Amino acid sequence: MAFRQGNEMSEDQAALIDEISEVLEGVLSRRIELKPEMNIVNDLGLDSIAVMNFTMALEDKFDISIPLHDMASVVTVQDLLRTIETLRSDA
Repeated sequence: MAFRQGNEMSEDQAALIDEISEVLEGVLSRRIELKPEMNIVNDLGLDSIAVMNFTMALEDKFDISIPLHDMASVVTVQDLLRTIETLRSDA
C-alpha cells in the first residue's frame, strides 16, 4: 500500500492502519478497507456519535487519551496515524 504522492508506508504504519481498521470494523459492524488519504467523516460516512465511539475505541485499544484539540485536527486516516504515533511515543 502506498500514499498517492509516492511515499511508501512503513511496515509499522501498515500494521497500525490494520489495527485502526479492526477498531473501526468493531464500531461499525462492517468490513472497512482504510487508505491513508481517506477522509474519516466523508469517505467513511461517520456521524458524530460514530466518531465519538471510534475515538473511545481507539483510546482503549492503544491505551492513549486523544485530546479534543488533537481530534479536531484529524481529517484523514493519515492524520489519525500521525496522532496515534505521536501519542504512543509520548506515553
